[in-house]
Amino acid sequence: MKIIFSENYTVDIDHKFRGAKFEETFRLLVKKRVIKADEALEPEMPEERDLLLAHTGKWVNKLLDMELSAEDAARSEMPVNKDVIFAHLLHTGGTIKAANLALETGLGIHCGGGAHHAHRDYGAGFCLINDIAVAVRKLLNEKKISRPLVADLDVHQGDGTAEIFRGEKNVFTFSMHQAGIYPEKKEKSSLDLELPAGTGGAEYLRLLKENLPGILEAFKPDFIIYNAGADVYKGDMLGGLKLGFGDIIARDRLVFELAKAKKIPLALVLSGGYAEKPADTVKIHFNTIRTAIETYKR
Repeated sequence: MKIIFSENYTVDIDHKFRGAKFEETFRLLVKKRVIKADEALEPEMPEERDLLLAHTGKWVNKLLDMELSAEDAARSEMPVNKDVIFAHLLHTGGTIKAANLALETGLGIHCGGGAHHAHRDYGAGFCLINDIAVAVRKLLNEKKISRPLVADLDVHQGDGTAEIFRGEKNVFTFSMHQAGIYPEKKEKSSLDLELPAGTGGAEYLRLLKENLPGILEAFKPDFIIYNAGADVYKGDMLGGLKLGFGDIIARDRLVFELAKAKKIPLALVLSGGYAEKPADTVKIHFNTIRTAIETYKR
């Protein structure tokens, strides 16, 4: 099973968002023989015209010139240097590649991506480029898809994605997230489900089963990007939901099985994860990818 990944995603900075988690996840997948090392596909850098589909010229120029201001870095809430910007650009290329792979095979797995807080003209919440929006807009622009669904199950609202696609009736943005945490100012998705802190696996899965099949039936998407955040985990430091490992596997399996049953191409991105024990975040990402592969091999 092909998987998109680059060792250049790993950047050595002291920050809550551990870029190394993607490489650690990939290494664990190889160690556990879920994939072979030579099944990795290296992403290409996105073209400027692709970035401009979702971001303003001013912001794109800053990124490509690799000259973000101190204010830009503060708003993004992360240290920014050329290696960081390069990694974010490469993640965007990875999500584009996963999206195209999904159209070819039914499933595109990106061991990375999911920067859903990046807005049209600024970075935020550890996100500089909204790779989800860029990939969706590129496929729309190339007329490869016409009715995409962004299914965002990170613990935080996909506010940047919602802002970029605001008012676009042919794009459905679904965000199921915790209330009362970042971002302070929420955007309006096509459908937002806000969950109180302390929501456990049973209630979470009940709500997902009540809503996602209805979205697929009513909207009839021809493509899905699934943002499978690991930060719904009960041990996450930036979230307050109470899902265990098994609950998150059940979440992922539900999404994959629905997409597969309806023959809707699905691209997977991993997004956030800030477990107190970093190995727990890696385990969750590992389980997500393994569940995807197992589901689509059946």
